Amino acid sequence: MLSDKISNWMQQKVKERDAKGAVVGLSGGVDSAVIAGLIKKAFGDNSLGLLLPCDGSISKDDKYAKMTAEKFEIDTVKLNLEKVYKSYMDVFSKLNDLELEIEEADRNEWPQTGVKAKDVDNHAAHNMKPRLRMIALHYVAEKYNYVVMGTSNKSEIITGYYTNNGDNATDLRPLGDLFKSEVWNLAREVGVPEEIIERPPSGGLRGGETDEEDIGISYDKLEKIYKALNGGKKLNEFDNKEVNLVKYLVSEAKNKEDIPVFTNK
Repeated sequence: MLSDKISNWMQQKVKERDAKGAVVGLSGGVDSAVIAGLIKKAFGDNSLGLLLPCDGSISKDDKYAKMTAEKFEIDTVKLNLEKVYKSYMDVFSKLNDLELEIEEADRNEWPQTGVKAKDVDNHAAHNMKPRLRMIALHYVAEKYNYVVMGTSNKSEIITGYYTNNGDNATDLRPLGDLFKSEVWNLAREVGVPEEIIERPPSGGLRGGETDEEDIGISYDKLEKIYKALNGGKKLNEFDNKEVNLVKYLVSEAKNKEDIPVFTNK
């Protein structure tokens, strides 16, 4: 079973780091629910879920995060980051008072992606939320000698649908080679409540947006077109606009994972 393979992999990697267990941020979505089930299976009581509400969080997220914790009997801690977020925004508001000849960037897409930014007035503020959550996760991980388990899946990674130094700033990435469809299948294998599996996936940064609305294509079509492109298969069955969209998304996100390093030769 895939869940056994991933759990064994987790145990091996955590042992290599001389760590004792794992922590995951519980967002109320299927990806984090799958990871919660897997770390409980791999590490038992040395597993911890963090609920990290921030400005703009949806109350339903809390409900489903708690549902996940109850299902897998995983200990949780809730750390409300709203005051931290607002204090940062207060500090950064000082930028508006500086007499600098620098104009705020007018973006149509999220940074380093081809993902359209619809009705987003401050990209930096929205992206700060997952970065603050990652600070909390790493603090807890270091305090208890745990590792931070990532929840990003392959569909998100190939399109750049994550925040740099936010969602991707984890110690391990168990779902990184699994498309969203494979995560949904794994969720049923692990025993994630069907109500969570059926939830429309959402980044949760602005409140109400769904992944597929943001990306501009369904996860199912994204996966099929991506596989066809990389497998040298014919693309006749797909809409040309959707094929071009997938090409564009992947192209725009290809450098997001790697930090260029100057080589002094």
